[in-house]
Amino acid sequence: MKTMVRFLCVGVAVVGSSACSSTHSPSTVSPDEMVTPAGAGSPAVSGAGANGMLVTDVGGGTGTEPTCNDASCACPSGSTTTISGYVYDPAGKNPLYNVSVYVPDPSSPLPELDKVPVACGCTQLLPAKVLATGATTDATGHFQIPCAPSGTVSLVVQTGKWRRQYDNVAVTPNQDNKVMNLRLPANSAEGSLPNIAISTGAYDSFECLPLRMGVSASEYVAGSAPGGHIHIYTGHNGAATATGAAVPSYTNLWDTQEHLNEHDVVILSCEGQETTGRSETRPVVDATAQGYLLNYANAGGRVFASHYQYAWFSTGPFATPPNNIATWNTGQQLIDDSRSVPGVVNATLKSGAAFPEGAALGQWLNGVGALTNNQLPIWYARNNVQALVTPQSTEWIHVDPSDPAAPSAPQYFSVDTPIGAASTSACGRVVYSDLHVTGGPGMNASGTAPDYPPPADPAAGAAGGMGMGAFGGGAMARAGVVPTGCAQRPLTPQEEALEFMIFDLSSCLVPIGSPPKPVVK
Repeated sequence: MKTMVRFLCVGVAVVGSSACSSTHSPSTVSPDEMVTPAGAGSPAVSGAGANGMLVTDVGGGTGTEPTCNDASCACPSGSTTTISGYVYDPAGKNPLYNVSVYVPDPSSPLPELDKVPVACGCTQLLPAKVLATGATTDATGHFQIPCAPSGTVSLVVQTGKWRRQYDNVAVTPNQDNKVMNLRLPANSAEGSLPNIAISTGAYDSFECLPLRMGVSASEYVAGSAPGGHIHIYTGHNGAATATGAAVPSYTNLWDTQEHLNEHDVVILSCEGQETTGRSETRPVVDATAQGYLLNYANAGGRVFASHYQYAWFSTGPFATPPNNIATWNTGQQLIDDSRSVPGVVNATLKSGAAFPEGAALGQWLNGVGALTNNQLPIWYARNNVQALVTPQSTEWIHVDPSDPAAPSAPQYFSVDTPIGAASTSACGRVVYSDLHVTGGPGMNASGTAPDYPPPADPAAGAAGGMGMGAFGGGAMARAGVVPTGCAQRPLTPQEEALEFMIFDLSSCLVPIGSPPKPVVK
C-alpha cells in the first residue's frame, strides 16, 4: 500500500502544479455551519442543484482504512492531509467498486458529458487538471485521497459518464478527513448519467433494475426522446413500454449505426425466443444489424445481452474469426427453474493468471450479503454457452462444477473490443449473460415480488413465445408501463450481481487481468 500511495502522489503532481500540496487557504466555514447529509448513504442536496454540502467527520472510522499520514506519502509540501470515505450507488444502499474520487482544479472545467459521443478511452470525460486524487474505490466502496489540499474544497465522484460533484467540503490539514458517504447521481439534477438504451423483452424485466439501483423515474423516456438517460425500446412478445409508448427496437435502435451510437450502453433483454423474427413480420437480426453492433462496440460502445440475445453472436461477424467469441447451445437450454442454481465467481482467469475485477466481484457480493455458502444463487439460469473462444472471451461466473444439471456452465462472460487488440488499445466491451434479472414480468425468485404480476386467470395471460411453463408454470403477463409498473423492493442476490456488472460496463474500461487505475489525465 505504501508503494502505491507514493506512486499516486507523483502521478497527480504531473496533472497540475498544486497537486499533492495544500495550497488552499484555511477554511473560513466552521464545521458547525455545514449541512449534515440526510439519511445513510444519501448526502443532502442544496435545493434542486447537483452540489451537496458535507460535514467532515475526522473521528471514528473502522481503523482499517489505508493511511497516508506518514513519510510514505512523500507529498512535495510535506503535508499529511488525506480525504477518505465511501461511495455508494444512486440508491445509497450498495457500495461501489472502481469509482474515482478527486478534488477538481477550479481552473479546469469539467466536461459536459452529455455532449461527449461514444469514443475510445476516457480522456474526453475528464478535466485537464485535478488538484488531488487517489486509487479508485475498493470492493467495500472505500477511497482515500493522499496529498489533499486543505480548506474548503469540492469532491467529484465519477465512473465513466456517471459523475456527481460535492461542494463546500471542509478539509483540516495534516490529518485524515473522513467525509460522509457519497453516492452517484440519481438524476440529471444531481449530476451526469450515461445514456443507457434498454431493449425490453418478455422474459427478463431488465428495465426495472436501474430504478431499484436508485435511478429516478424521471430519467425514463420512450426511445431516443430527450429529457432522460434510460431509453426504453420495446422488444418482442408483450414487452414493457415507457409511458405507454412503444418504440420498437428493430426500427429505432439497431436499424442504423447512428441510432446505436446515440447510447453509451445498450442492454438487450431476453425476448423469450431468438431475436431473429421467427413467426414475425418484422425484419430479422441479420448480418447488417450484427455489423452495426460490432462497429458500435469497436468504437467504444458497451453491450449487455441476455439469454436468447445470443442470436447476435451465434451467426454473422461475431461468429467469424477473428471476431468469434463462443460456440453456442442454441434454444432455451433450461437448467432447472424449480430451484436456484449455485454460481461460482471467477477469481482467476482460465490461464491461472490474476483476475482483479473478478476477485473484486466476489468480495463485493460477499460484502453486500448476496452469497450463500460463498456462491451466488441464480434463478432462471440457462446453458447456452457451449465453449468460450479464448483468450478474447473472459468468464466471470459459472455454475458450480458439482451441480449435476449443468456443471461449470458459463453464466456471464465479457469480450473487450476491438477483438484481439492489445489490452492498452481496447475501446469497448460486449458481455453476455445466461442468468436473467428475473424470470419475466410475471415471475421472480422464490419469495420475491415479480414485476407486472400475471392476471388472476392463467388462461388469459398467455403471451406467446415459450410461455411461462418454461419458468416454473403459471401465466405470462404482458409487461406493463415502466417505470410505474416496476415492483419497488430490495435487490435480489442476482440483481446485485448485475448491478455490479452494469457499473463495471459503464465505467472507464479496465483491461482484463489488470487492476483499476485512477482515471485522471
